[in-house]
Amino acid sequence: MSTPKAERRPGGPSMTGSIPERHTPERTCVACRRKRPQGELLRLTQQGEGWAIQQRQRTGRGVYVCADSPACWQEKPLRRAFRAQASAVSELLKTQTPEPQPSPPETPPRP
Repeated sequence: MSTPKAERRPGGPSMTGSIPERHTPERTCVACRRKRPQGELLRLTQQGEGWAIQQRQRTGRGVYVCADSPACWQEKPLRRAFRAQASAVSELLKTQTPEPQPSPPETPPRP
C-alpha cells in the first residue's frame, strides 16, 4: 500500500488541510551579527556620500541594524561595516531613531 505523493514529500502540501506558516524574511544586524525578522531591523542605504535610513522605498543595496538596541548604534560595533563612516552613521541612528521605551513591568493578577 503506497502513501499519497503529498504526504511523502517533506515541506509539500499536506492532506490534513492545515494552512502552512507564512515565511518571515530574516536579516543580520551588521553591528551585533544577530539574525532577526526583517521588521525588527532598520535598513540603511548609501545615498551619495552618506547613508540614510530607508522606511518605504527599498532600492539598491542596504545593510540592517537592530531597531531596538542602542548598543548597536554605537560607533565601535558599526566600524566593521562602515569603516571611516561609522561615526557619521552612529550619529544618524542616534538622532533619527527614537530611543526604545522599556516595557512596563507586569503586575501580578489579583486573587
